[in-house]
Amino acid sequence: MESNVTTPFAERWFESGQRLGYDARTRTIDPAASLKVFVRVDGDVKHAVTFLPGYPDGSIGWARLLPYLPDASTMPKLFVEYVGMGDSDKPRDYRYSTEERADLVEAIWRHYGVSSTTVVAFDFSSLVVLEHLARRLERSSTTPAIRGVFIFNGGLFTDGHTHPWFTTPVLRRMPIGRIPQLANPPFFTFKLTARVMWSKNHRAWEDEARDLYSALSRNDGLFFLYRAAGFTAEHRAQGARLDFGRIYNAYRSDIPFVVGGSDEDPFEHRQVTLAQERLGARGLTIAQLPGGHLTTNEHPQALARLVQDFYDRTTLFEVAQ
Repeated sequence: MESNVTTPFAERWFESGQRLGYDARTRTIDPAASLKVFVRVDGDVKHAVTFLPGYPDGSIGWARLLPYLPDASTMPKLFVEYVGMGDSDKPRDYRYSTEERADLVEAIWRHYGVSSTTVVAFDFSSLVVLEHLARRLERSSTTPAIRGVFIFNGGLFTDGHTHPWFTTPVLRRMPIGRIPQLANPPFFTFKLTARVMWSKNHRAWEDEARDLYSALSRNDGLFFLYRAAGFTAEHRAQGARLDFGRIYNAYRSDIPFVVGGSDEDPFEHRQVTLAQERLGARGLTIAQLPGGHLTTNEHPQALARLVQDFYDRTTLFEVAQ
């Protein structure tokens, strides 16, 4: 088996943040709590852009964009890592779900006193955003003010998921009893499945896969890959409530939205097409970039430019309001 050693890239990223105590029962940040979650704060967090991670890369994906984003004085940032990902703890007996991830994000916002934020979500964090906005419609969540929502390569509609059979569909059906034995595969085995996340012509994919493997392997192996792989099923189970069309129509006069996708994304490539067909005439802004699913790796500069342009737009929108 190959050595499970943290690479300098991952190590630098995790050393740049901190681990907060989180009480999942009370849904609060508590220094005394034994469960720890990774966050990184840059600048005035009360008005920061909240970067929500993708599956399975987590916050390390945003580390690729950071060199191309404005500094903290121009664009304050809050990077969140869910329970089970990266440098956050990975408890075995935990209710991994879209709902608990939304609970954590809201707890972090309350802890830091975030009063307004632009939310940037990658991959399955689109569902966390939809959950939060659905709660606001139901008046079960009210803070902070959302200046804008930017979603890239994320699930929007239940009929738009196109995950290859050997990825999340297989992982979510893995018997719980076998997960501990499978949570620390050698890198060679990991990369056989992970390869699908990069486009066919991306030459640096194997080096980036090593960084990803290193990040995912921290704090109890790749356990989260199996326990969190049911997010598409969760989406389908709440299809009407977490339908992007419903959410967009409810908020489009108050919150700017951008949804985007990569040309060769095998997981959510239909989402952008459906968004254009269903909501393009209603003013939804749609962006596309080349490459595979991990746009954060393949085209970080282009994705950072989209994020910056959207941030500038939401700032002007807030002033206009």
